[in-house]
Amino acid sequence: MTTVQKWGGSLGVRIPKSIADRFGVQDGSKVNVKADEKGIFIEPADDEPTLEDLLAQCEGGNPHEEFFSRPMGREEI
Repeated sequence: MTTVQKWGGSLGVRIPKSIADRFGVQDGSKVNVKADEKGIFIEPADDEPTLEDLLAQCEGGNPHEEFFSRPMGREEI
């Protein structure tokens, strides 16, 4: 069991070391906090992809080409 404590204008929960170690949570780790009718849930956040990760998923060419039409109106200048 742990205790909810006031930290500044928010409330905080200390995560026991055994649980933090089990899930790889450490000082500075990002977590998601979710709530539903059953309770409050804390889970490790997925790492945000780097630019290199995102670019590695791109295929060649311009996949958005089909969304463009010929220039119209002032675009033709």
